[in-house]
Amino acid sequence: LWRCKFVAAVKELIMRLALTSFVISMFLSCSAFAQSGDEEYLTGKLDECLTLSSTGRDRLIFAGWMAASLASAPQLKGIAEVNVVERDRLNRDLARIFTRLITVDCLEESRLLFRAGKSDAFKVAGRGLGRMAMQELMSDRDASVQMERFADYINEADFEKLKVP
Repeated sequence: LWRCKFVAAVKELIMRLALTSFVISMFLSCSAFAQSGDEEYLTGKLDECLTLSSTGRDRLIFAGWMAASLASAPQLKGIAEVNVVERDRLNRDLARIFTRLITVDCLEESRLLFRAGKSDAFKVAGRGLGRMAMQELMSDRDASVQMERFADYINEADFEKLKVP
């Protein structure tokens, strides 16, 4: 039971770290932006619209794009490979989806942010897309099982000291 709780907690931590890392590195361009109450409301509305307007197919493309993008990192060479043609297809597909979401499905929400002088709408959209992509990837049972496999190599005795004050 203790091992199950531990694995679940570590899995959640890994998912949060992966999502946070992805969002920061891919969409926030080095720094977060401060938001006033109005900005927070407007960005929340855009994020909500993006979430509700994206389709299951969109989310699969987000997830594939994320995986392909991460595979290009030098740290993952030899572990994950994506051919150039497939990566280019995913980039085109994501650009088409992103454009549709911002300029059609969520036009009013996007327009309000831009009219308020908040060009950070693209960052908001990016965060939302990143979150959805990670949720899509982490919802797969096989991927989830693989993420837990490292726990097979953990010696529980090493963690006994966590129980002592």
